[in-house]
Amino acid sequence: MTAASAGVERTSFRGPHGPVEAVQVRPSSAGRAPAPAVLILHEGLGLTAHTVELARRFAQEGYLAFAPDLYSHDAVHRTFTEAEVARGVGLLRAPDRDEVVARLPAGEQERLKAVCAWFSDRDTSMYLPDARAAAVHLAGRFDVRPGGIAAVGFSLGGGLVGQLAVAGVELAAGAVFYGQAPPLDQVTSVRFPLQVHYAEEDPAITPKARAVQEAFRAAGRELISFVYPGTRHGFFNETRPAYHADAAGLSWRRTREFFAERIGVVAQPRPYAVAGEGVRAAG
Repeated sequence: MTAASAGVERTSFRGPHGPVEAVQVRPSSAGRAPAPAVLILHEGLGLTAHTVELARRFAQEGYLAFAPDLYSHDAVHRTFTEAEVARGVGLLRAPDRDEVVARLPAGEQERLKAVCAWFSDRDTSMYLPDARAAAVHLAGRFDVRPGGIAAVGFSLGGGLVGQLAVAGVELAAGAVFYGQAPPLDQVTSVRFPLQVHYAEEDPAITPKARAVQEAFRAAGRELISFVYPGTRHGFFNETRPAYHADAAGLSWRRTREFFAERIGVVAQPRPYAVAGEGVRAAG
């Protein structure tokens, strides 16, 4: 992972199983007064350059952006490069995966098979304690505004935001991008409002959207849901084949406005733009 953006700091905090690595980016106003914070929980690809760039963008909006490496204690993940993980995960659901892998040199075949096996066999519940510890860490910092912490997560991280919501963690808001919902029988325990962004063509996640909405409504809990037409799982990440510029821009705008309402940073009408590319928010 490389972080060309100025202001990106590598740090760590105490987790239940030892130190957890993280990156943070402070807002330009840092040092004047405690700032609201955004906890960024990465997708299954890990704490990639994309996540670091997203942290920088939240800092530009006035937040202290904090992104823990949920794989800090995953010894198997550490044996892979970022490119290998991206390639292997991209092949997992490909209909011609076996044919593609068979055409590769033997060494590459074994590496990709190892990535696929690791990704498929992960126990994602093991990452919740570190995500919770990250929220507790932020809440205890002098440079973070009391009561001013929101969380955003993608896929794996999105599911973790939902789990934090039912685990008694005190946050002001959570944004979930194509992540698994918390168990519906636990929705009455949700502690903060959620905004959920679904990909239309995401058979593992989106078909449950209506049931999730109804469960939240019955429990009297706040849930705002959006489905983005013509999109697939991973549409927010400009490094993935599923990237959808219009949906990424619109969901970015909605997330910024949602957080601005909940933790007090005024959302300026600026577009979401990936590095080297201008992408205007749709809608």
